[in-house]
Amino acid sequence: MANWNEISTIIRLVRALLKDRLRTDGRDSYIFQGDAHFTLSEDYPSSSTIKVFKNGTLLTSGYSYNSSTNIVTVTAILSTSDIILITYSFYDKYSDAELTDYIESSFVYFSQFGYRKIFKLNNDRTEILTIDGINPTVKECYEVAIISAITVDAENIEIRTKDFTVTATNKESKNELIQKALMQFTTWYGELTWEEDLRQDVN
Repeated sequence: MANWNEISTIIRLVRALLKDRLRTDGRDSYIFQGDAHFTLSEDYPSSSTIKVFKNGTLLTSGYSYNSSTNIVTVTAILSTSDIILITYSFYDKYSDAELTDYIESSFVYFSQFGYRKIFKLNNDRTEILTIDGINPTVKECYEVAIISAITVDAENIEIRTKDFTVTATNKESKNELIQKALMQFTTWYGELTWEEDLRQDVN
């Protein structure tokens, strides 16, 4: 069962809303000439899918990946002219770090529109909590994903369910779409509490 408040789960939902699909055909090959640092050709790889082959043999250890630099470093013993093949899956549009920042920024809109709970990331930036340490509900996690997706790309977002619709148009700003999403949030999810006195002007 998914832990809905985990950032990895929210990122998966945001990617689905943004149609940022995982591609599985990442493949880079190199000839070792003394430098064991290999930059991947795709910008947004899924680090858990990276596999490194030395002369056709899979390395089960002896390498690391740095997401900040997008470089795989092979620490296993290499000889000149060894063939290094790296395979991986990747996303077309956004890195996990970028989406985590957007998710965190979405919390501001809940406060601005007067939602009673205040969300935050834990110290490791791996989970969403509230300021009293209680995990958000599944429904709240969905709404965080929706607001995050609008924040990322308000011009191309389209969410349609039986009871909930948010569609970008040329006449609506990002803030207007977020307001629509948050107002529908109360109807879609039922008895949710908003405090009008806490509401701030976001226009």
